Amino acid sequence: MYKKGHKKKQKKRGKSDGRNKENILHSDKEEIEEVSTADEKKSLCYEIKYSDVMGRYIVAARDIKAGEIIIEEPALAVGPCTGCALICLGCYREIDENNINKCKNCKWPVCSGSCPGQGKYTGHSTYECETLRSIPPDYSKLEDLRDSYQALMPLRCLLLKKADPPKWQALSAMEAHNELRRARGDIWPTNEKNVVQRIKSWGLEYDPEEIHTVCGILEVNAFEVGGSGANARALYDRAYLLAHDCTPSTTHTDSERTPGRPITVRASIAHKAGDLISLCYAYTLQGTLKRREHIKHSKFFWCSCRRCADRAELGTSASAFRCPRCAGAVLPERPLQRDQPWACTRDHCHYTMPAAAVHLLLQRLTDEYDQIDANDVPGFENFLHKYRNVLLPSHYLCLSAKHSLSQLYGKVTDYMIHEMPDTELNRKIDICRDLMKVFDVIEPGYSRLRGVTLYELHAPLMILTTRDFEKKAITKESLRNRLKEIVQYLQESALILGFEPAHSSEGLMAAAARDALKKIKTWEQIIGKIS
Repeated sequence: MYKKGHKKKQKKRGKSDGRNKENILHSDKEEIEEVSTADEKKSLCYEIKYSDVMGRYIVAARDIKAGEIIIEEPALAVGPCTGCALICLGCYREIDENNINKCKNCKWPVCSGSCPGQGKYTGHSTYECETLRSIPPDYSKLEDLRDSYQALMPLRCLLLKKADPPKWQALSAMEAHNELRRARGDIWPTNEKNVVQRIKSWGLEYDPEEIHTVCGILEVNAFEVGGSGANARALYDRAYLLAHDCTPSTTHTDSERTPGRPITVRASIAHKAGDLISLCYAYTLQGTLKRREHIKHSKFFWCSCRRCADRAELGTSASAFRCPRCAGAVLPERPLQRDQPWACTRDHCHYTMPAAAVHLLLQRLTDEYDQIDANDVPGFENFLHKYRNVLLPSHYLCLSAKHSLSQLYGKVTDYMIHEMPDTELNRKIDICRDLMKVFDVIEPGYSRLRGVTLYELHAPLMILTTRDFEKKAITKESLRNRLKEIVQYLQESALILGFEPAHSSEGLMAAAARDALKKIKTWEQIIGKIS
């Protein structure tokens, strides 16, 4: 069932082989790893390189077009995320704790007797089922059952040693950062308690150090996968080689309904031969402080990419506070040193904030933001209004609020698109345009964020255009120009989101964009050819 797309040359792993790719392109030692044949090498659009600092990473072997597939490969292993709810072991859907279906053989939770993930290595495999058969869960202790899920993905990896040695060999080549993780006071003890001791209590004989290594491989290299809200994680043989950058050059998606649950890594922007091929290990719609903390905590290195090193984050000011003296932008003086003060960027203003005050303020604002219900339009608007003199409109907390509003306006009760007054429609337009200015920098090209926002932007424009036409408040030429703009947004949105699986929310949005384009064509009977 599993077939590698290419074979990597086996070589003795050096001390830094397989490290996270830490934004450094120039190094003292660099070599290209060989693939097995010249034909295979020619078929790849990338090549694997190695440096003492970055370990293995990949660069473009030739020019790559935006939208071109770079890597497409099946998973080595798939399993529950750490800290997940009670989910089906086959398809990872959340299960109602008051109505739990059980696997007929092992009695562990599944969504139904006909779960599509039963018997598959990407779900509840036969060898996992046989292993868990002797470890039936105690349904009178649901909290303990939930905690036991933390050991399931490591166990699935360990079971591959006998069940599928090639997959085990492939994942064993990944970096675990055991020394760094052992030095941490949180990760190693947590894994010892929740994974190592759990597997031992199940009567399964695995070496504790090997279990810790598997935990590290998962923490460093796994991708979160799943439809609405990641509820599973997966390891892939080549995709993990992508270097990190806070302005990624690729986008990726997984297809949960396809055998092997393959991942597709696609170029979001054009690459020239030799360009680094990257993805972002953090959420791009966050400020430098939060991104760097997350990457350090989860991937064990401090990011120093171009965006992180620039106090204004490539001109987006995504972390900027408003200066209380002159209303200018307050930004970190040395963004790569989190303990350094922040200062107003205007020459005549000498306002500064100590780093400790910045961290405290940011935490307070984040806590308040997190209390807003996900569907609360007034809540997000009130947050933006309340802190208009504290945060610049481009601050990432404001951008997060606007991102939510861009999708809520037109879709929730009291804000349905055809019922919204012109003021609210124009508000949605302004929000989408504000987002696009930032997305064009932090997630340029064919990114999912861009595709969704373009679709959200077209809707209020279309409603306002229709209303103006019905009121005869628009000339035929203006109507044609507006429709051309809307068509452009829909075409790009349909293209970007068309890369997503058809059944996903983004895939359904792509279909809706294509339908909207067909409907706009009917306007040509009134105004002539639009494009």
